[in-house]
Amino acid sequence: DMSTLWQDSAGTVPVTAVEQPVGRILDKSGRGNHAIQATTTKRPVLQQDGNGKYYLAFDGVDDALQTGNIDFTSTDKMTVWAGITKLSDAVTGTVVELSASKNANNGVFALFAPLSGSPDISWYSKGTNERSASSTSESAPVTRVITGIGNISGDISSLRVNGAVVQTATADQGPGNFGNYPLYIGARAGTSLYFNGRLYSLIVRGAQTPLSQIEAAERYIKQKMRLP
Repeated sequence: DMSTLWQDSAGTVPVTAVEQPVGRILDKSGRGNHAIQATTTKRPVLQQDGNGKYYLAFDGVDDALQTGNIDFTSTDKMTVWAGITKLSDAVTGTVVELSASKNANNGVFALFAPLSGSPDISWYSKGTNERSASSTSESAPVTRVITGIGNISGDISSLRVNGAVVQTATADQGPGNFGNYPLYIGARAGTSLYFNGRLYSLIVRGAQTPLSQIEAAERYIKQKMRLP
């Protein structure tokens, strides 16, 4: 949505064309959880693919965005959708992560593409114990619609790829709700594990989502990306 994109973090210079940096993305929920990048050289760039669809290009070197703290402390359920193209399997790439690190904090989630230099796409949901679900053999370059589902009390950490469940972990995630942390996009804490690829769409919903709505959001993202 071009009307939500700004070249600077303050939101004074609109993005009007491809090849322009994106320093601020407005939160379309109306809750003010805008994603920003204050450092000029670390901003992803708006691009357009061969199908005419817009995406943010993350360079895998230093590009990243982050929000302020988002208060998810009233829920232990999470649904995250992302439309991505993964361009490299060389090192771990952070698509999105709640808090500066899932390793150091409780009540978090994360999506990596790839993970630890493997071709895997992996989703994590964590109360006090992190549980992962992965899609293997996703060798770059690969374009996917990803859905991560977390339910801390229900002990569910599930990953869907292109509308199909690929893995669900049901081991104990421990107690508690999700936390009050920044959302990091394209890098861990904005400083490491940089994503090398394209981000077409990102939706984060702090709630349990009915299957019909999950599938509707997946179809919407597929349509935006012109995937079959």
